[in-house]
Amino acid sequence: MGTKRYRQMCAVAAALDIVGERWTLLIIRDLINGPKRYNQLLSESLVGIGPNLLASRLQMLTDEGLVEREPVPGDGRGVEYRLTESGEALRPVVLGLASWGLSHITSYEPTDLVRAEWGMVAVEAMIAAGPPPEADEAYEFRIGDHVFSVSCENGKATVVEGPAPRKAALVVDSDPETFIRIGNEQVSPLDAVLSGRMSISGDSTALARCLKLLGLSLDSGGDKPPAGEGLVEAVS
Repeated sequence: MGTKRYRQMCAVAAALDIVGERWTLLIIRDLINGPKRYNQLLSESLVGIGPNLLASRLQMLTDEGLVEREPVPGDGRGVEYRLTESGEALRPVVLGLASWGLSHITSYEPTDLVRAEWGMVAVEAMIAAGPPPEADEAYEFRIGDHVFSVSCENGKATVVEGPAPRKAALVVDSDPETFIRIGNEQVSPLDAVLSGRMSISGDSTALARCLKLLGLSLDSGGDKPPAGEGLVEAVS
């Protein structure tokens, strides 16, 4: 449990007693995408946290049963941290915060950290808040040096690490900053393509379905993309 308690007989306060202190939910965020080593968390995504504080937070989450330590396959001395079933139950909480927080990303300084993995979290949050997919197909996102995909099947969309498990109906290439700015609607997909900051290849009708799944419009005017060859030429 955190070092400070609210001492309230309230479920929200009880949850915040565990995950409400600074950095704690960001550790959960990073472990949602898969297990991480201590040094990965410290040097890659939680820049600014002290090593002792990270160790303390990880120990607290382990004691609370949200995180567990496991040996790294093929590395006799390596240890990684992964979410337990209880920790994984925080996924909808983190995705809900991500969905809400997208509209609050109002500025970005050159010294601020931006990572492609956070774009993956944002996509999962947007899908969770949006309509079910309209077709069985896959979309592949190549964001910086990170690749993930969205697999749509039987009315359900799933975000997975790595390339699309089958031929992608749509492939998106972008840098992380542009991709996140599209997610919070500071930049439209069309503007990003026309400026050369993003490329999209695939079927125009698949693009229309993907944008609808993510709750996005093609341009800042809010128009939904039409199906047709003209759109393919505009964004390919």
